[in-house]
Amino acid sequence: MIFDEARSFPPQTPYAPTWDYKVGTSFYSDIDTVSLSKFLLKKERETKKLPNSIGNNGKFSDGYTGVGKNSTTAKFQSYNILTWDNPEIKKLKSNIAKSVIEYNDKCGNKTPNQLWIQCWYNVLRFGQKIKPHHHNVLSNSYLSGHFNVQVNNTSTVYMSPVNQLNDPYLIDKKNKNGDITIFPSYIFHYTTPHYSFKPRITIAFDILYHSIESQCILL
Repeated sequence: MIFDEARSFPPQTPYAPTWDYKVGTSFYSDIDTVSLSKFLLKKERETKKLPNSIGNNGKFSDGYTGVGKNSTTAKFQSYNILTWDNPEIKKLKSNIAKSVIEYNDKCGNKTPNQLWIQCWYNVLRFGQKIKPHHHNVLSNSYLSGHFNVQVNNTSTVYMSPVNQLNDPYLIDKKNKNGDITIFPSYIFHYTTPHYSFKPRITIAFDILYHSIESQCILL
């Protein structure tokens, strides 16, 4: 696993902000991303018919990604990719578990005996992008991540948790098919615009200590 780290300078006053987070990326060659991309595109129309996700305010939510209602992203609460019967998805679940354990080991944290995961996918067409957003800032916030299925000259950019407006510190990760990236769920992130006529496909996930509807056991 390759780590990119963002860490603040030591504080010189009692009120200076501090932060320290890591973005870990592992490459897995055992997943047939070509086969998986075809499968996910075939499921796209069916997935878009599922109920829209609802935010904490009781209104429609696409997770603040900006991709809108007509997307697989906007249905993220209504399905879990890891429950679908596909050989590449079975490999993906195993590889996500490996990545979480490795991430925790390198961060010096013990991996719980049981973890739950919610998993969905994003399909971007020419000119689309995912806007800055985070997945969880509540007291149960843990880890999030994504798997690159079919990406073409794009990046995912991770932002300092203290300053997202004025010259934020950024970690710019060039996307590569077969990569799994893990990061704390509270970290803001976004993608660069997608300028290819081949759809950009990524699988995103949240990992939590306990279950809610539509999640499944990861470990």
